[in-house]
Amino acid sequence: MPQKPSVYTLPLFRNTQVADGPGPGRIPVDHQVKGDRIKYWRELRASKTIKWETYPQFPLVLNADGSPWEPACLWLLDRARAKPYKVSSLNPVAQGLRSYKEWLDDLDIQWDDFSEVDKYLRPTYLYKTHLQDLINIGAIKPSTASGRMHTVVGFYRFLMQNDRMGFHPQNAPWIEGTIGLQYRDSKGFKQVKELTTVDVSIKVPKRDYAWDRTLNDGGKLLPLSRHEQTVLVKVLKQLGNSEYELMHYVALLTGARIQTVLTLRWGAFVTPPSQVNQWPFKLQCGPGTGIDNKGDVPGVYLAVQRELYEWLHIYAISDRAKVRRDKSQLQQDPSNYLFLTNQGGAYYESKDDRNALRASDEPLKRSSSTGQNLRSFITDYVIPEVRKTIKDFYYQFHDLRATFGINWVDAVLGEGDTHGRYIWAREQLRKLMWHKLPTTTDRYINYRKHLQDLEKAEAHWNQELLDLIRSA
Repeated sequence: MPQKPSVYTLPLFRNTQVADGPGPGRIPVDHQVKGDRIKYWRELRASKTIKWETYPQFPLVLNADGSPWEPACLWLLDRARAKPYKVSSLNPVAQGLRSYKEWLDDLDIQWDDFSEVDKYLRPTYLYKTHLQDLINIGAIKPSTASGRMHTVVGFYRFLMQNDRMGFHPQNAPWIEGTIGLQYRDSKGFKQVKELTTVDVSIKVPKRDYAWDRTLNDGGKLLPLSRHEQTVLVKVLKQLGNSEYELMHYVALLTGARIQTVLTLRWGAFVTPPSQVNQWPFKLQCGPGTGIDNKGDVPGVYLAVQRELYEWLHIYAISDRAKVRRDKSQLQQDPSNYLFLTNQGGAYYESKDDRNALRASDEPLKRSSSTGQNLRSFITDYVIPEVRKTIKDFYYQFHDLRATFGINWVDAVLGEGDTHGRYIWAREQLRKLMWHKLPTTTDRYINYRKHLQDLEKAEAHWNQELLDLIRSA
């Protein structure tokens, strides 16, 4: 079977240059090319900024023969150097480039051949047509096709904007235009943002289901009902896994996302509750704290209630947690993770840890932990057990965040929805859930009312017409 282009992830990529001979920190290269032995040395390009010239889990796009697809790899490197803390976001880009290269190879099209006068015969236009065909037959989703086309456009933009790449297409890969996008800023004022468009982009039609009960907060979330929460907690206790149980409680009682829950540091909970001066306990998260959050937002705090803090404190100083820390590299250092696997591994490796310099004797992994174990536990154990009580039950960990928000609204606005109380609750919840836009918070505040309206509409929708049809 013929080989196809692929993506290979390097555990650690070092950006080096040829050196004039052996020396400290220099890497020997010794291999054969067409029967000739090639031997030389390489050194890191920037000795004073080594951290920014090494990238963990760096993806390479390989040709069918296993050699690097040079222009694609150079673009990925350029993106890594521009945003060294975002290297983990390169994998879907690399996969998009691989798909494009595979399509080029199948049709024997050269990626840099834009000699056709007819624009619809150029690689970018042909690839758009190919993706549209895949959408039409249901092979891929419109959003997937749009992402792949967006990657191809970014790839060619990089090549055209960098003279040293030597890419000067005979004809334009696309035709550009501009549109004005109106939006409201964080203060509620209307703004217009000018966007550049290309005629090879694939639009994704947005259609919402009329009877949708989900809540949009960084994705469609479905808050758990009181009954579902009761059964879920009962099942977690029955399963008896302290780490996974506490992870659920943190999300349910603080609204934290998975990357925040799994990068909590045990040193934050070592102080006995009796010595904590203020409740809820304010735990700073974001850049500089080692605790990840979405978008690297600085200066945000997780509000930890006393009872939850007590549970986390008891666990943090327990023998079970100590044994797990002893198996990890940081051992009993306060900056070690609160939750570790039974082998001392991270459930979710923080951005700081993924991008930290590694010791030469430290084993390298092809990928970082991003909560896979927790998701597998939910799928393999929690959901099947809950379904013994609630048929067709399903949830994602992120749904616990939405559940926290709705629980909070029910508790705060349940006694009376005065205008002043509404405004106060809206602002408090926005701060608790780290929402950038108040409109996102509004979805939580109005969720119960909208749900009641939806249920009422379902009960009476076309009822008069249906009665007429049955009686005719």
